[in-house]
Amino acid sequence: MSRAGIEPAVRKGHEAWRTIWEQLDAAERSRAVIAFLERLRDPAARLERVCDATLKTLARRKRFRVETLKRMGNPQLAEVLLPHVPAVLGAREWTLLFLGYFADYKTAIMCRFLDLCGVEHDERGFVVGGDERIRPPRDMEAVTATLVESFGVREVALYFGVLRLMDPELWQFLEPVLPGLWQDLEAQGEKPEEGAGPVSCAPTPAREGGGALDVSEDFTQLDRVIIEQILATLSRQDRALTPDELVDLVESVHALDTGRQRTYFHLGFLDALLPGRAAEMNRPEMNDGRRHWYLSGLLAGHVRQRDHEAVKTCLRRHADALRAASAIPGGAGASLVNEVYPYLLEAGFTQEAIRLLRGQRRHLTARTVRRVLESAARALHAGEAELANVLLVELKEGMPHAALDAEEQRELHPLLERRLGQALQARGNFAGARTLYQGLLESGGGEDPGLLADMGLVLGGFRSLEELELPQDAEQGRNLLAQLRNGRPYFSQALERFGRAAVAAHYALGFMGYLTWVEAEGLDAGREEALDHVNEALVGLMSDAASLAAEHHALLDRCRFMQSVLLMARLDRGSARAAMEAWRAIAGEMPALAGLGVQRLMECADLVDPALAAEIAEAVWRRHGESAPGIVERPEWIARSAYLLDALLALCRESAGRDKAGQWRLWSSLVSAALSAGRVEMAQEGLDALESLASDSRFCQPLLAWLEAPERVDPAWSETEVLRARVRLYRRLGKDAEAFAQLRALFFALRDTRPVEAGQILGLFREYGASPEHYADLSLPAGEAAETGQEADLDRRLQEGAEVTVLFVGGNETQARHAEEVIRTVAADWPGVRVIFRLTGWSSNWGREVDALARQAAEADAVVLMTMMRTLLGRALREALNDPPRPWVPCTGTGRGALVESIRRAARVGLRMTLQESP
Repeated sequence: MSRAGIEPAVRKGHEAWRTIWEQLDAAERSRAVIAFLERLRDPAARLERVCDATLKTLARRKRFRVETLKRMGNPQLAEVLLPHVPAVLGAREWTLLFLGYFADYKTAIMCRFLDLCGVEHDERGFVVGGDERIRPPRDMEAVTATLVESFGVREVALYFGVLRLMDPELWQFLEPVLPGLWQDLEAQGEKPEEGAGPVSCAPTPAREGGGALDVSEDFTQLDRVIIEQILATLSRQDRALTPDELVDLVESVHALDTGRQRTYFHLGFLDALLPGRAAEMNRPEMNDGRRHWYLSGLLAGHVRQRDHEAVKTCLRRHADALRAASAIPGGAGASLVNEVYPYLLEAGFTQEAIRLLRGQRRHLTARTVRRVLESAARALHAGEAELANVLLVELKEGMPHAALDAEEQRELHPLLERRLGQALQARGNFAGARTLYQGLLESGGGEDPGLLADMGLVLGGFRSLEELELPQDAEQGRNLLAQLRNGRPYFSQALERFGRAAVAAHYALGFMGYLTWVEAEGLDAGREEALDHVNEALVGLMSDAASLAAEHHALLDRCRFMQSVLLMARLDRGSARAAMEAWRAIAGEMPALAGLGVQRLMECADLVDPALAAEIAEAVWRRHGESAPGIVERPEWIARSAYLLDALLALCRESAGRDKAGQWRLWSSLVSAALSAGRVEMAQEGLDALESLASDSRFCQPLLAWLEAPERVDPAWSETEVLRARVRLYRRLGKDAEAFAQLRALFFALRDTRPVEAGQILGLFREYGASPEHYADLSLPAGEAAETGQEADLDRRLQEGAEVTVLFVGGNETQARHAEEVIRTVAADWPGVRVIFRLTGWSSNWGREVDALARQAAEADAVVLMTMMRTLLGRALREALNDPPRPWVPCTGTGRGALVESIRRAARVGLRMTLQESP
């Protein structure tokens, strides 16, 4: 065998691989799957992608989580995979499976074959030196005969069949001997299915669900003999009839007595199973009874093959016949319910399955009773309580008439009552469930720890253990705790009597202890007791076969989560490492993390090692996205992670569709985190967004409160920027006295460094209608008042028509109303002055305009920047005017007079700059 088989060339269909698979017995299949998994999960093999794809396919089929399968050891995983190998494996995986099987268990035949071919190989039977060393022997017939003499026909046929499927071109010299091997197998009653060798009329064995039929009570000994012969032929037993002999037997029985209805079951069974035969529901002699028996056999055959499409087609074409057979108790209907019912329910033909069970509930075998109970349990696990209830009610009606001995009745009756109670509980009928559970407990059912736990849950008003979900807030936690206390006596009783076996009770008590500890904010004794219960529940769920059921995944994750929180709360590094192991096992998969618990986990982790808190916060954000800020709410947690800062910024930028209160929470959180992390530009963007929200008066007071603490804005905003923002906010709220106080503070902040702006502040007092007592004591530095006389020459030139372009930036609707009048007023005195208004308002889209404004400013002779604009926009424009340097003047006022005065000042500055630059 060549190792290159891992990358197969063009393959035949999967049916050929399945044919080889069917030739292996149960032990051989198990060994093959174990070998396959060992290679698949070996890091040195570098087959991670193949492994992931296989596990994902298996997970979808079993309704498991991939992480659950990954945590299983190879033997445990093999048990899960084994029944689903034909449905899960593709060509590459089949190649790996048989490569491992032969390498681990069939090295003798591999080595012997290569020796006979004269091909160098290692001790395990793999070719040394590559595929080009493989060459056919001189006498392939003789080599085959030698191998058959040593290993038998079956072993040689399987080995050659696998080689041919792995690489048909490489091993084409095997083709001449393969037909002979298949013929020898046929002679021994071991003929393979169609696809492994030459096409024949051999029956296709069932891929799943082998074993004897659960035959109808109406079948005689002759029918049972015929069925045994059919099954023997299908399973290729020694001395079984050939397919032709089997057909001859059934048709002979039919010919001897054409009125014998039960023979039509065998005819339908054969027509479904034997290649080349087609269904004949409309034989000339058919009547309703015969048609029902024929349909029963036909469906039984298709079901044994797990041929879903054939079953679907049959149900569609013969729906009326199936309804009629289902409604007539006994006979063909009894055969259908005992052989076909479980598959119908599993495959999604729910109505047909229920109708069949309802009509035949008094004709059930012990095997079918167990199947109905299993079906109800699966429905409960899948959250289909109504379906489970229907199945159980029908079964309860039919149980007294089922073919059960006294011991089976004693075993199955309590199980039926338990399942009925669970169905009622799942539907919210707690009184009915309590009555059934109480009856079971009084009759000895108290020996079941699960029953005691169910009783406790019912008293708490819980439909199932899965309803014990971790709370999102303290109020929800208190409600859950109050409910659970009603059932505590039964949980405790289960623990006292069964110890570790009471897994559900351990979970419930651990859950209660966790909630109690969270509410009490951490008593050490209560925490350790809760942790003990959680650990026991976790061990029980992982070791119990039930832990593989889909509904237990949530319980496992919740146990690990509670374990991580309780361990982290010990506040020592050893426990913190264990807590992080539990957390990492669920961080990427848990569908809904409890906000309250995650916050407690991060708080404790922060005390042990802040890096752990950052890791947890990142995992929460990756898992929960938009809802994460409600959990990861502390700015210091976000500030420690560049990923979280960038993620929060992206979420803020996309928050326009949220309500404004939600936007405020996001942006304010970003500002705090960004300042803590030293990301000043990010903090400036956040403050700009808060200022935009404050255009709505509802957010003026929150922003004013924010600006009271310097550490919330420094160094993102300067002192003067904060003062200007406060003036705008107080004016918007109609609080003039507070606004005037801020204007005074702004005047003193500007007077010595920017006297022009300070002078405009004095004008702003008058514009706002402030009484003189607010500003009478304010004065500019000496020399500023004489500025007007020094500019007489500039005014004269402007009156004579000197050309100057002034760009006015800022303002909103108020300034828009004054714009045309201002332009006319300036032009009347200075005809050469051209004024361009760009009113930015309070739009949050100013970032799109700043580049265009900067270009216009570069083309103007001077710029007026209105101070009553978005803080960050004003800063961006001032920076743009410095490169290249362009003259600008501020406009602090908002009225027409302030606009005219600012534009006049800008025109003088622009003209002076032009004259200075002239030669």
